[in-house]
Amino acid sequence: MNTTLYKDIQKNINSADPVLSNMRLVVHLAKKYQGMGLSLEDLIHEGTIGLCKARDKWDKNGGSKFSSYAAAWIKATIRQALNNKSRTIRVPAHKTHIPDVGPKVSQLDSSYQGTYDSYIEKAHDESHLKFKIKTLMSKLKPKQQEIIKMKFGIGCNEMKTSEIAKELGITVQSVNGTIRNSLKIMKG
Repeated sequence: MNTTLYKDIQKNINSADPVLSNMRLVVHLAKKYQGMGLSLEDLIHEGTIGLCKARDKWDKNGGSKFSSYAAAWIKATIRQALNNKSRTIRVPAHKTHIPDVGPKVSQLDSSYQGTYDSYIEKAHDESHLKFKIKTLMSKLKPKQQEIIKMKFGIGCNEMKTSEIAKELGITVQSVNGTIRNSLKIMKG
């Protein structure tokens, strides 16, 4: 790291400005993300942005120390920068794994009421779930697929085992055995 930058940070360690006095924290946290696609200077820059966000949102009466609160914001902005800027082709955040899971939204924003889910994420989750179900069902024979669909209400109303047996003209024990075997096959 540039020695003049480190000396400047050292000079401001006792500053009244929380951003200047916590720059060592930014450097410390940025070093943990070195070698993940961004230079140390870029990581420090992104961490400083997080530190500024923390300063703007911090509530002195909230009961937490500023440095603890700021660390969460610093890590979150560094991870976001790594997701967005470290690759030639941007990969959605939910498809990547950057270590050190950050704070929950409720820790960062005390007014969070569980309404931050986006429509796109929900649609993606639903299509991913449908794909998984289709993949698992393809491992089964047609009769097994039919029984599983009836039992768990896939594409129809959920049915009791006795109703499935009556519908297909087989015994309840046969339906239970087919369900048990089908689940074993799907689990792998």
